[in-house]
Amino acid sequence: MITEQEQDAHYDPIAEQTMIADLREANEKLIAAAIRAQELADEAAAAMQRAEESESELRAVAEFREMFIGILGHDLRNPLMSIRMAAALLLRRGQLDEQNAETAARIIRGGQRMSRMITQLLDLTRARLGGGLPIEPKPTDLREVCRNVVEEFEATIQLEVDGDVTGTWDEDRLAEVLSNLAGNAIEYATPGTVVRVKARADGGEVVVEVSNQGDPIPPDVLPFIFEPFRRARQREKSARGNLGLGLYIAHQIVLSHGGTLDAHSADGTTAFVMRLPRPSPPA
Repeated sequence: MITEQEQDAHYDPIAEQTMIADLREANEKLIAAAIRAQELADEAAAAMQRAEESESELRAVAEFREMFIGILGHDLRNPLMSIRMAAALLLRRGQLDEQNAETAARIIRGGQRMSRMITQLLDLTRARLGGGLPIEPKPTDLREVCRNVVEEFEATIQLEVDGDVTGTWDEDRLAEVLSNLAGNAIEYATPGTVVRVKARADGGEVVVEVSNQGDPIPPDVLPFIFEPFRRARQREKSARGNLGLGLYIAHQIVLSHGGTLDAHSADGTTAFVMRLPRPSPPA
């Protein structure tokens, strides 16, 4: 049995202070751990709430997208088509005087511009809200697509096709791309110069280059040329009456085909180069 004298003899105040300090430190760590655990629980609850709110927001965005696409695709297009058809009917009857006939023709042209704008807004909404631009790939001869697009324009366009330029693409969508690029080239070309469209085979790809002579695209604009509502050059109003979405939509269509679309502008020549893999990705 240890007597009080022996306990006093073995008493070590330094060891006791060390033990007390260790206990205090352990207690502080325990309290800190408990606080941190509560904080983590609060963060987890907040994260769960944010996830639920995010899911709700995603549903709201999806609903808005469907509503907006529905408005553009149906509620605006249908009355616009009725206006154009009515004006065309008045012209066909031939009972209008010269002034009223010109007014009806302006209505038709205005309706056509509005129709293009609606189509562009529809494509913009699909691309920006996650719907993507729909494509329907099928065997296509790009030679015919280029020729048909070139014939749409009254301006002089020099077409050159070299090699096998067939592949599996969405013919109508690529015609839209080429029409946008050719129209842009004509709009900004120096008067009296020729716009060139060159298509050629390059192994497993087909390359199409649309170029013109004119003022170069400013260096500060070129990196952002395919962003929506951008124009190749600053003008008060586009001669084609669009929203500045043509290049953006063309870029999105090419991306949907698994290809690339680049712009180069130097030494008085501006060229847009489209590269398409012959088999497009699944629609």
